[in-house]
Amino acid sequence: MTTTVAVSTVLVGCKNENEPGYWVDKLDDPKWRPNAVKRLGQFLDDALASSNGDMQGESVQKLLNEIVEPLTNSYVENYSDYDTNSRVALIKLLADFRDPRTEPALKKAFDEFAKRPRTTQDESDIKWAVRAYGRMKLEGLAPSVLAAFEKLEAHTQLGGVTYRDYSEAMVRAPSKQWAGPLIQMLNQPMTDPRSAKTKEQARDLVDPFRDQSFWQVTAAQVLGELREADAVEPLFKVLLEPSKSAVATTALLALVKIGKPSVDRALKVLDGSDTKLIDFHKEAVKKATEAKEAPSGNISLPVAAAVIGMAGRPEGIAPMIKILESDASDADKAVVARELAKIPATKESKDAFKKAFENIPLDASLQGMPALVALAEAAGQFYDADMIPWLLERARNTKGGGEEKVALQKTLVMTALKLAKPDQMASVKKAAETYNAKDLVANVEEVVNACGDKVDCYVSAIQKGDYQRKEKQLAGIKAGYMIGVLGNEAARDQLVGALGSIENAALRFVAAQTIDHLTPKGSDQVVTQLEEIIAKNKLSGDPNRMAADQPLQQVAYRLSVRGG
Repeated sequence: MTTTVAVSTVLVGCKNENEPGYWVDKLDDPKWRPNAVKRLGQFLDDALASSNGDMQGESVQKLLNEIVEPLTNSYVENYSDYDTNSRVALIKLLADFRDPRTEPALKKAFDEFAKRPRTTQDESDIKWAVRAYGRMKLEGLAPSVLAAFEKLEAHTQLGGVTYRDYSEAMVRAPSKQWAGPLIQMLNQPMTDPRSAKTKEQARDLVDPFRDQSFWQVTAAQVLGELREADAVEPLFKVLLEPSKSAVATTALLALVKIGKPSVDRALKVLDGSDTKLIDFHKEAVKKATEAKEAPSGNISLPVAAAVIGMAGRPEGIAPMIKILESDASDADKAVVARELAKIPATKESKDAFKKAFENIPLDASLQGMPALVALAEAAGQFYDADMIPWLLERARNTKGGGEEKVALQKTLVMTALKLAKPDQMASVKKAAETYNAKDLVANVEEVVNACGDKVDCYVSAIQKGDYQRKEKQLAGIKAGYMIGVLGNEAARDQLVGALGSIENAALRFVAAQTIDHLTPKGSDQVVTQLEEIIAKNKLSGDPNRMAADQPLQQVAYRLSVRGG
């Protein structure tokens, strides 16, 4: 009896269940594996707690050195033997390690899914594996990540809980190896369920449309991050294809991110020389509208103008002015003038904008809204207080009448209020009284009276809590415009630093536009700062903040390609 007790004590002492090694050994036993995985996860939680959540803490790293490789090997070698819940718990634990030594297990998760795609929510191995890929950016996993991506269907239960993680990880850690396959994805057809003729047809189209939207939106984002010049044509075709409207915004931003190659192609579409893309557009419209004949003329001009304007590169100015001086339609001139205002201004671009405005009739339409009203608002993007006499003159002298003219006059006065310096406020206030816009003056006057011509004061004002309220936001909007009118790069840097205090979405939009205006040659430093703000708000999970950051993302894209 004594001998038995002694041996038992020794055995227990060698394999203490309160030590990780005890449970590492249990990974070899199929019956014990689920509990072993669970217990080793608890060891990680305990180590993190003692290290204040620091994965690089000494106790955490000591634990990882003991358990990473055995757990990785267990996932790879025993993949088929684990029950689903335990297997997913294991890959989630491995993903949480953020340790490159887990790469074989992550690869196994992707490869197994690619061989046998799953659809149920509980089979979520790739959700955790792709998160780890996005964090660690392991290039060796890129082929496997792509193979699984091509099989993941967004309409399934698994797709519903995984597609966002997958897309974000691929954008965060894009691989050049993906360029060719992703371009091919953009070439796949899509049929919008809204185009169906019967409810049954619409129902059958929903799932394929969701899948293609996921694949093509992600493909467009990644190709933009890669700045893949070979993607310019397929991305353009997305913009020109009516059935791909769900992907169009992403494709436009991707073209902006690619930069000069996109603008060069857009300029050829603008002047009508790129017949390949223009003819593609005509056939796509003919098919979508079931017309007997394709439309005539350069129907792609508005799309080209949007790409050029959104990119904001200076080489777009002269060709756009040429369109404004041509015999193009009023609608085409209106869209070109609107986009011209988005490019860092020159005297020539401002003069061309004003001349086009003066020659476009009051009843002209711009994508469903009165063209001159849209242009009156766009004039504010020049941030030029010297335009105020012209704005007020247009309010007096634009021909026509009725509601259209009233709306135009009020918009012209609103733009003048945004741009007016203190010594111009009297004339603008008088115009506001004349054109039934007196209600706009009080909040604007409040901030102008307080700040005068002091830029620092306006930077403080746009952060003011009271101005974040909708009822007072016009004062904050005015402050944002005055930073652009009076400020310089130093003021821009102050404004970037103030973004954390600007919660109102309208003020945040103006702040983004002002940062853009004050960075005419681009700035890698500002791009980095904006991306850090966007990433921080994304981690917060606050949908309002994330939505309000969309203008910042657009500005970051524009600034990243403006100088090169």
